[in-house]
Amino acid sequence: MAELVTDTGAFSFPCGQQTGVKLTSEVVIDVLDSYVRRNEGQERVIGTLLGTVNENGKVDVRTAYAVPHNESSEQVALDIEFHRTMLELHQKINARDQIVGWFSTGKGIVSSDALIQEFYGQDTIHLIVDVTLPLDAPIFTAYSVKEVNLLEQNLALEFHPVPVEVKTNTTERIGSELFQTKTTKRLPDESQSIQNAVGSLSSMIETVKTYVEGVCQGKVKADTTIGRYVSDTLGVIPSLTPEDVNNMVHTNAQDVALVEYLSWMVQTQLALSEKLGTDCMPIL
Repeated sequence: MAELVTDTGAFSFPCGQQTGVKLTSEVVIDVLDSYVRRNEGQERVIGTLLGTVNENGKVDVRTAYAVPHNESSEQVALDIEFHRTMLELHQKINARDQIVGWFSTGKGIVSSDALIQEFYGQDTIHLIVDVTLPLDAPIFTAYSVKEVNLLEQNLALEFHPVPVEVKTNTTERIGSELFQTKTTKRLPDESQSIQNAVGSLSSMIETVKTYVEGVCQGKVKADTTIGRYVSDTLGVIPSLTPEDVNNMVHTNAQDVALVEYLSWMVQTQLALSEKLGTDCMPIL
């Protein structure tokens, strides 16, 4: 079903065969930043999504950039030269990334989206971002495209929703938590980060414990999906005694202290050498 593109390592899927979309936090920031910086009077932002598609049809969107455009009730004009230049510059750094779709801001599909979809290709996805950030509705909605034919004649494009998920790593989560605080005098050190992580882990364990107890007592309806997640999580936890964990933490703390001490000694040595070298220089 999938046709391998040998020069990029990506897969090209027929219309409507994408099974899901995975976004990185960088893509989310790029889209929202483009909307904030849009031209005055511009209602929405349109841009290109770059990434890869695996053999199962899962679209991995890694970056995005906005494309200048003029839009009216009758037509849409994209700055194609800007789009091609940005694509060439990006592929010089990440040759593996290809066009996997396009994005627009708004609340749903509009009539001009079919024209833009034809420009990007019917084997790409369309991502809609609701920049109002509603609490009772999804912020991201992705669509795959399928042709509607009658007597071997293409009549229109049909948009089918596909699941969307946003993935963030540990560093990005720490940064987002700092942004949510009102004031931050300094970044947390390693001990504070460990303390915050342990506190968050304890809270999640307490939530799981409450759920399991509720299921066992018949107060909460059992969910097999959640049960599998809990079972898989418990299966990867190593069997360690409290003494083993304590030794690991103290050993790591000692290693960090040793590195900091050596770093301080090197800085002192460099400062002393620079001072002595300056004092020995002749005065002109």
